[in-house]
Amino acid sequence: MTSTRPYPWTALVEALGDGRFDEIKGEIAAARADPFDRDAFVLGAAAGRLLRDLVPDDAPSEAVTAYATLLHALYVHWLSGRPVRAVRRERLNPQLTAPPPPPAPALGACYLQLPERLVWAAPATGAAHEPLDGLFVMTTSTRLQVLAVLGFRQEREGFTTIEAAAPLPATAAPLRADGAAPFSTVLPAGERMGFHSVTSEAELAWLALLALGVADG
Repeated sequence: MTSTRPYPWTALVEALGDGRFDEIKGEIAAARADPFDRDAFVLGAAAGRLLRDLVPDDAPSEAVTAYATLLHALYVHWLSGRPVRAVRRERLNPQLTAPPPPPAPALGACYLQLPERLVWAAPATGAAHEPLDGLFVMTTSTRLQVLAVLGFRQEREGFTTIEAAAPLPATAAPLRADGAAPFSTVLPAGERMGFHSVTSEAELAWLALLALGVADG
């Protein structure tokens, strides 16, 4: 599909070129590993070389993990043909206002481009909340993996990511410790602005399932 909005991965993928991912693909195939298995991806020699090229030697361990998670999501997305599915505001907003049970997802990988400035999250406890641009979603018969892209905009260099994983099929809905409804905003004036918030890994996984259920394409 095409979109008037830029994609967060474009600059990085163009800088890397397909050759680096082709090398990783050949290595994973030779090892008969599952391309959806992030550990197998990261432990491969080709992915290791790519990580060393991208991550400074003095980077903290959490930065290395974040880069590895992003590269794996980009690889699986590339391997799947880089599918993008748009999620329209008028279809997603009712799902978040009164969340239904999450539907069973189709297997595979895609990027879900969410409505702009509809869903917000904090990348870490105490950090400022940022709007979600979209979600890299990977599903197998037993597991859901999600990597959310936050704070992406053209005038900013880079973006923030947060991840979630959950077993499939999905069962109970996530509950907040304070008793608030899932996806209810935690931002000042957020309710008046029509915002929703994701406050946990479980909510992020549920968001992915609900968005998949109403996405175009």
